[in-house]
Amino acid sequence: MIFVPPLILFALASSVTARLNLQRRGLPGAVYTCDKQDFRGNCQWNPPSDRCVIQGPEGSGIVSMGPDPDGSCTLYEKFDCTGKEIRILKFPGVAGGLQTFASFKCTANPQLGAVGTADVAAKALDPLADPRLAGGVGSAERKEHEEELKKMEAEGFSGGILGLKKGVYY
Repeated sequence: MIFVPPLILFALASSVTARLNLQRRGLPGAVYTCDKQDFRGNCQWNPPSDRCVIQGPEGSGIVSMGPDPDGSCTLYEKFDCTGKEIRILKFPGVAGGLQTFASFKCTANPQLGAVGTADVAAKALDPLADPRLAGGVGSAERKEHEEELKKMEAEGFSGGILGLKKGVYY
């Protein structure tokens, strides 16, 4: 008979429960794009926006594209997000083989409980800031602690801090 200490049994049981509580990360309406297959090459993450994004010259643009969870991106035939809708991409996206397209626009899916990008833009203090990026430059959260942060930077913490609020990075 094999004796298993109660601590090991507890650890195994609690790790199973932790997995049930995992949530997807990302911002609905945001997208990750790369100019090579399998999300390689020059890549960038675009935050949620109501703007139309131009693909770039044929052969030098986006090859792999991944919308964040609870968002989708529509690919258009014309450079101004008009004309034929080529394809609608949802999370996790496509690692290669995208059809030829000229522009795209990404949105949050409100039916999934996501916050729409128009609502976010209206609430932001800085038109380029997104309040869901808590603590980011221009966010409401950072502005509340601006004096504290300046004092800490003057004392030598110029790289920023963690800990004023759980999950917020300044």
